[in-house]
Amino acid sequence: MKTALCKIVVPALAAAFIATIGASSAAQAARIDFAFVALGNGISAAPTPLQDATSLNLGDASIVVSGTLAGDASGLSPGDALSISPTDINFAAVSAADPLTKSWTGTNGSFTETLTTVSSVDRTSPNAVTWDLTGTVTGGAFHNVPVSMIIDATQSGGPGAVISVSGTNSSAAIPEPSTWVMMALGFAGLGFLGYRKTRSDNALA
Repeated sequence: MKTALCKIVVPALAAAFIATIGASSAAQAARIDFAFVALGNGISAAPTPLQDATSLNLGDASIVVSGTLAGDASGLSPGDALSISPTDINFAAVSAADPLTKSWTGTNGSFTETLTTVSSVDRTSPNAVTWDLTGTVTGGAFHNVPVSMIIDATQSGGPGAVISVSGTNSSAAIPEPSTWVMMALGFAGLGFLGYRKTRSDNALA
């Protein structure tokens, strides 16, 4: 009777541990997740019209954070400045040998994104183009974590009008340090339950 009870209780407790660890990891996962906008005149693109552009020159525009989403661990707040290099972006040339970099310093330290691939380009809307770039981000708790940056350029008045640039930035999620501690405690608990079960089985044999 006791052996049968152990066979039921131990797996149930193990499942509870695993469910707790999974829920905790999801709740405490950290990511880079913010939006930005280019402020200032002098932004240009070539060739024209904008939907055909393969390059974007940010000129003297300031790149600032326009908002952050829940779970963002960039250390940034709305209004904080970002640095993009080069400012004259030739998307056809972006590669591992010639990456586009974005950097910032926030409350979580200094971060650098290295964007090496233009994964997609959307030219379906007139006087607008969207580039999706991928690469990695390093800084804070992040080390070469996959990241994506989307740049939207629009020119509502058509060729000759002001070009507006905005974008979003998001990375893969990583567990926060407290989650690693809970996972270690969870696995220790599973090991203890297994040990107790083995001792109980031996005592009843």
